[in-house]
Amino acid sequence: MVIIGAGFTGVSAALDLATAGLKVVILEANEVGAGASGRNGGLACSGWRHDQKWLEARMGREDARRLWLLAEDAKSDLLSRMQDFHIDADWTPGQIFAAHTPRLMQDLDEDADFMARAYGHERPKRLDREEITQALGTSAYHGGWRDPSAGHIHPLKLLYGLMQAALNAKANLHEYSRVTEVGSDRGKHFAKTRTGRVLADHILLCGDGYLDGIEPDVEARVLPIGSFVLATEPLPKDSAILPEHDSVMDTRFVVNYWRKTADRRLIFGGGEKYTPNWPIDVESFVRRNLVKIYPELRSIQVTHAWGGALGITPTRLPYLHQVRPGLLSASGYSGQGVVLAPYFGRILAACVLSQHRDYDVLARMPVPHFPGGRALRWPLLTAAMSWYALRDKLP
Repeated sequence: MVIIGAGFTGVSAALDLATAGLKVVILEANEVGAGASGRNGGLACSGWRHDQKWLEARMGREDARRLWLLAEDAKSDLLSRMQDFHIDADWTPGQIFAAHTPRLMQDLDEDADFMARAYGHERPKRLDREEITQALGTSAYHGGWRDPSAGHIHPLKLLYGLMQAALNAKANLHEYSRVTEVGSDRGKHFAKTRTGRVLADHILLCGDGYLDGIEPDVEARVLPIGSFVLATEPLPKDSAILPEHDSVMDTRFVVNYWRKTADRRLIFGGGEKYTPNWPIDVESFVRRNLVKIYPELRSIQVTHAWGGALGITPTRLPYLHQVRPGLLSASGYSGQGVVLAPYFGRILAACVLSQHRDYDVLARMPVPHFPGGRALRWPLLTAAMSWYALRDKLP
């Protein structure tokens, strides 16, 4: 059993497969946490990148309902695994979805009404303009909703905890073992590295935005984009910013998201790059979005600033697929990977063990090829994102 990628998906799959008694080899191009699983902002979100009405329109009521329940299960499963394996990942409940225009606040209200009426979902707490100003410590937003079942974690602590559990179950980890090719040979699959080949009955592709050149089918649907984050020095104890330690994401298509760490640093992510030309000065690139929301932080010291690749799909839905018998892939979480990626790893493991948990509905999610093929997908995506960025500025 070969797993390519030691992020949330791969490590979670390895844990279940090794626990079931399979011999598991994890091949990681760099080190554990070097990709999106260790570089993300730590927000553990509810649902998908699209609301349930969008999913119902494209997949039907039954499949959309199954996806909602699956996302809820993924959230519960994440908390259960942290408890079962004694992983202290600084879990903090509470997440605010902040509307940056009155029109989008109306959309949030309508979605809350729909979820209560059609799904029996308990309404989150609605925040009017005064309440959200107090909750966030900024007057930049018109209102929002607070989801008590979502929250935030320290992502690297979570990943290291899952990795240690997988190692305890006798999984084998090989860091700095970049896979350059996968294929088949005499009835076996193989993963080729610079130093040799590993043969297996099954291979799981779990590298998300870092699988360049490995499998054309996945690469046609999952595109790596640059995402960037900074961490400030600790905020004063009496700071008005996030007094209840909620995490936040806003309604912009190019989303801003932030949270406070256990030692009161502000983790802030904002801005994306859709070409391989990433900013040289990541701190300045992200800070310009930060100060639009918190102008008083214009001169705060930034102690860390970093970027990395995350995998997106044209519909912003994950891509779970059996590429061919024995070769399975899960990727393209489009910013929702903290909750979804570990659960998708468990689904991949279940497929290998012939349990097929939820595979059918996930495989039906609409995830087409990016238009333009490999040569034109970057410029076409850049043009599309520029249009959405313009829409973010409209009232």
